[in-house]
Amino acid sequence: MINIRRATIFRLRDRLKETGARPSIVVASGDSVLARAGILPPEEAAAVQSIEPVLEMMFLMMAADGTLSEEERVVIRGAVRELTEGFVRSATINAMLTGYEEHLARDGQEARLDSIVATLGDDAPGAESAFILAAAVAFADEKIEDAENELLDTFAEKAGISEERANQLLDELEQDWKTES
Repeated sequence: MINIRRATIFRLRDRLKETGARPSIVVASGDSVLARAGILPPEEAAAVQSIEPVLEMMFLMMAADGTLSEEERVVIRGAVRELTEGFVRSATINAMLTGYEEHLARDGQEARLDSIVATLGDDAPGAESAFILAAAVAFADEKIEDAENELLDTFAEKAGISEERANQLLDELEQDWKTES
């Protein structure tokens, strides 16, 4: 079973809030057709925009082995709910995952990494959040595959995260695991 530590997600959620994520508000569920069409209430659209590069990086890590199981989809939905305090609807998350799958199949992993880095721009906290959450996904099954390790290294390099800073972030993640074990 894949299990991302709640302490990690809560810390990242708080970091995203500090960097300008929207406040939590309640919106009634809408039709999944609207989510697939990208027609979202403005507040939900802002929430999606604030987490999208982080979520796509998490998706890429889960897909690094060439498959994405339903269990992994459940983990992603849970992480998004925690990161956005339940604001982003399941229909929206499912539409995002479908889009990520299509983009990955069409463009390949390298191009998707480039896109994530371009979207993040000079948002160092966002890049670090994406790195940490991708690492949490990689560590979730308590083993790191070579493809996952390479993906983390490549993302850190492209996002401008130094080796020293990457090690500090990984130490934070390790502390989360020790705290909840």
